[in-house]
Amino acid sequence: MAEWPANYLLITLGIGIAVLALGFACGRWRHSRRETELSSKFENDAAILKLVVEHAHEGLVLQDIYGRIEWSNPAYTRLTGYTAEEIRGRRPQEFVLTPENELPAEAIENFEFDLNDIYSGFKELILNRRKNGEQFWNQLTFAVVEGDTPETTRMITLCQDVTSQVEHVKALEEARNRLKHQAEHDDLTGVANRTGLAAYLQERLAHPEGGNGKIGVVHIDLDHFKDINDSHGHVAGDAVLRHAAKVLENSLEGRGLVARIGGDEFIGIVAEPQDQNHMEMLGRKILDGLANPVMFDRQPLRAAGSVGLVLADTAKTSASELIHRADIALYAAKRSGRNRLSWYTDALGAAHRRKRMILAKLDRDLEKGDLTLLMEPQFDIEQQQIVGFEVSTRWMHPSDGSVDPIQMLSQQDDSKRIAKVERFALRNGLSQVKRLREASNIPFKMCVNLTEASFKCSRFQDKLLQWAREMHIEPEDLVIELDEKIIRFDEPDGLLGQVEKLSANGVQVGLDEFGGGHGGAGQLLHMKADVMKVSKGLIAGLEHETNKRQLVQSVIKLAAQFGLKVVAVGVDHPEQLEILKDFGCTLIQGKLISRPLSPDEAEMHMREFTLPDAAQ
Repeated sequence: MAEWPANYLLITLGIGIAVLALGFACGRWRHSRRETELSSKFENDAAILKLVVEHAHEGLVLQDIYGRIEWSNPAYTRLTGYTAEEIRGRRPQEFVLTPENELPAEAIENFEFDLNDIYSGFKELILNRRKNGEQFWNQLTFAVVEGDTPETTRMITLCQDVTSQVEHVKALEEARNRLKHQAEHDDLTGVANRTGLAAYLQERLAHPEGGNGKIGVVHIDLDHFKDINDSHGHVAGDAVLRHAAKVLENSLEGRGLVARIGGDEFIGIVAEPQDQNHMEMLGRKILDGLANPVMFDRQPLRAAGSVGLVLADTAKTSASELIHRADIALYAAKRSGRNRLSWYTDALGAAHRRKRMILAKLDRDLEKGDLTLLMEPQFDIEQQQIVGFEVSTRWMHPSDGSVDPIQMLSQQDDSKRIAKVERFALRNGLSQVKRLREASNIPFKMCVNLTEASFKCSRFQDKLLQWAREMHIEPEDLVIELDEKIIRFDEPDGLLGQVEKLSANGVQVGLDEFGGGHGGAGQLLHMKADVMKVSKGLIAGLEHETNKRQLVQSVIKLAAQFGLKVVAVGVDHPEQLEILKDFGCTLIQGKLISRPLSPDEAEMHMREFTLPDAAQ
């Protein structure tokens, strides 16, 4: 080792003492007896400092202002693998830099310490290379021993191997990034999820990247995706979802973000869209891509989509408002026929706000039970009396007056509201039929039309039977009518199973609107029905059209072969009644009997009604 530079280290006694403290912390002197012996052995600061620097865990290097090494301690040799003799007169840049950090020879030759950096407390963390090629992270701390001239000024550099600390920090950072990625991405498709979308929009709107200050949103919903899952299984559905995500990513070409925000819903954020034409071309490109089949199990699967488009100023909108507008535009696209795109407009937004206000009023009225029950009488031609009532609900719309609330609701979006409306009809209808039974001593039946919304409610059938028992109405006097278009035979866990359970509990099942064009005779083979209601469309004009008479007669004969009771709906004229009577249909309802009535009107009508003479 070179002669120890005591004169420089004594000048920087404070540094030496700091290193001494560090040496103690690292366990270099572990026994107080040893400390006492060393202190007594060395009677001056220079001797103590010499022992410290030679036994320190950290490397110490003495350099001139140009970086040339004049002295180094044993720890620096252990750190780098180079002996003091090998590096004396050389600059560290010549032998410790990794290949990717190497400097040109001219830059090394012209190197000079910047004292202003050193005085400001400058530290450096750099990846270095040992003599054996092993790489390590080196934390450098600097101190100045000022001389009268640059040539007499010296630098003391403290070198610490902090590889384990750096690797630990890197591991934590990588783990944090993995968790962040998992939290912000969809496992199935690999695109962002709702959390990732929110983070991206927040950043994008807070820090727009210049340009035209525009942002675009493409909201996609796959049409009839449930059919694919039901017919081919969830694995096939997953393949279609991955295909949809890839279509969006390819369409955006990296200029934005793609996110899956629900089962079959995706959103594409378009960064700096050029104009409306650009957005519309992008939307049509996505529709075309979705139309391409996905091969699954050697079968082509096609899932068309509906697209809602939004173009907005980044300075005048928020993330929640963008998504809200995209929702409105998508809903308009689906309502207009699906497999098409629709733009958000201010008029569309105003209409949506009005609808929300109307639905809010409906919700309040449902909560208060502020709806109206209507009862349409059913007449038995043979018995010449009213034998039952079909109950339904009306609601006072703020501007349209009395309406059927179910007709203004969406089966997909308003399922819970629809179920509440149907529950109102059921409970109030049972109560009123009980009252009319007691007033007339006639065991009236009650019919009510239900949708799948009610059947999706928890324990619906148990509640239905309980309500009937409370009103002392037997299950066989209750007819649940189902529109034939909502029955699916390929859904083993769907509505068909619920219908079978109804029948098993004794409740009568009616096929509503039979012949309305939605289903067919095939439903009679799959579903155990008790009643068939012939649609108004077949009855209208029955007295004038030969083809209709033949068709209705065939339907009535078909029902008889399956043991079904037939109810003709929409019987408005005596001539229609006579024809139906000749065909063997004995149960009718329509204007010839009565329009739908309030419960009080139904009681009065029940007491006073007789068939017009022309229909006798």
